[in-house]
Amino acid sequence: MDNLKIHDRVKRRISFAVLCLFLLSLLSCASSNETYEVKAGSTDGVTESTETSSIPEGDGLPELDLDGWELAILNYDETQLTWANTRILVDEADGDILNDALYKRNSELMERFNFTLRVDEVANVIDHIKNYVSAGDDTYDIYVMQEGQLLGYMPYILDWNLIPGLRLDEAWWNPEATSVYNIAGEQTALAGNMTLTAVSRAVSIVFNKRIWNEYGDPSQRLYDLVYDNEWTIDKFIELSRSVCSDLNGDTVWNEDDLYGMFMGRGFKGYIASFLCASNMNFTEPDESGRQHFTLNTNERGLELIKKLLDAWQSDGYTYYTGDVHTGAPADFFEGGHALFSQRVPNDIYRLRDMNDDIGILPMPKYDEEQENYCSAAWGGAVWTLSATFDPDGGEAEGMGVVLDALSYYGWRDVVPVYKEVALKTKTTRDEDSAAMLDIIFDTIYFDFGTNILYDAVIADGMLNRIYKSGSSDSMISIMESELARVEKYIDDIYSGE
Repeated sequence: MDNLKIHDRVKRRISFAVLCLFLLSLLSCASSNETYEVKAGSTDGVTESTETSSIPEGDGLPELDLDGWELAILNYDETQLTWANTRILVDEADGDILNDALYKRNSELMERFNFTLRVDEVANVIDHIKNYVSAGDDTYDIYVMQEGQLLGYMPYILDWNLIPGLRLDEAWWNPEATSVYNIAGEQTALAGNMTLTAVSRAVSIVFNKRIWNEYGDPSQRLYDLVYDNEWTIDKFIELSRSVCSDLNGDTVWNEDDLYGMFMGRGFKGYIASFLCASNMNFTEPDESGRQHFTLNTNERGLELIKKLLDAWQSDGYTYYTGDVHTGAPADFFEGGHALFSQRVPNDIYRLRDMNDDIGILPMPKYDEEQENYCSAAWGGAVWTLSATFDPDGGEAEGMGVVLDALSYYGWRDVVPVYKEVALKTKTTRDEDSAAMLDIIFDTIYFDFGTNILYDAVIADGMLNRIYKSGSSDSMISIMESELARVEKYIDDIYSGE
């Protein structure tokens, strides 16, 4: 099937600094252009908002009449990727401000460019792309794919570089995220702001204020640790250990006791989110840009993993049952059994009905020398171009303009609503938490090892073995025994097989 070949283009790599600039500008996108001055004094290590909007004048889009062309997309249904907001299309305005922002964006663009947007939803997109593309069926132009399935869908997609008009270097395309999917010069997927999937899954820490006031040190404001650049992994572990309590005094740690943390993202989320929060990766690129698994030789990274595993083994630090993917009962944090919980904004949105007051913090830094906080965002959905789409058939220009417009106006109009209204006023319960959300959105973090490899080959392999070992003693030998398997997976990605 020659039409399945991914066409070559020059590889583009965008630095992490570009994403930071984008997210800093995003904070000034809301109509209020407000900043949060919630604490006088030092704010070392906190990236501050800016009052000057950096939205460009005009969208720079050409005016096209697409004569009723239909852009057909296959997306996940609501049973899948429940931790991320992948919604594209809504049927009507219903008074919910986030829903209405999405509806307004779509309807105005469809009227402006005279096209229609059709989005079908299924539970298993990858089976559909395999079946449709193998049969030469061009029902869908775009398949929204789970990012960890890259190797599985690569034979069924085209290079996005074939579509003109995609200004992928611009802020609204989340260039740091999108560049992760540029494999050997082929833009295999897009991670722009057509949906809220990127911002809705940035890992953060939620804390229970009642528990802190009763079992912690109420004179210590947890927010001040962030403002004063003292919110580190060592501090997180110290505080988690300080509040744990055998509430019924039976000397048996079970679901009835009080714990320092609830692994809201499972054991695999515990490791990946703290590693990324420390600005460390599972992989690093060589001189040619090709990624290799290097954690097994990264002394700081190994020291961190050992610290996390040793803390995990201590009584009262966390209550955890299940496998590497799952954790304690779903309502464990909501029921007041843990001080801290790892969450993403899409989870936090659902905590607004908790009886106890909550606060939000960014993931802690490795140490006070680390310049910025980092909020890992993985496990979401990216957009892929079906190999049955004909880039020479006259519709490529229209697709490029429409996608660029969806991403631009998603960035300009929808993301600020999600942050300012759905999170800050509906969910968070104090201005400090709203300021913490600014930091979290400022520092969304993507990398090849976490976003592409982790769910595909690392979590179920080496991480699961480390988890089952119950100790840090064998982690290096486990990593090295799994190295060949991981490197083969990377080889297959770069060869497109």
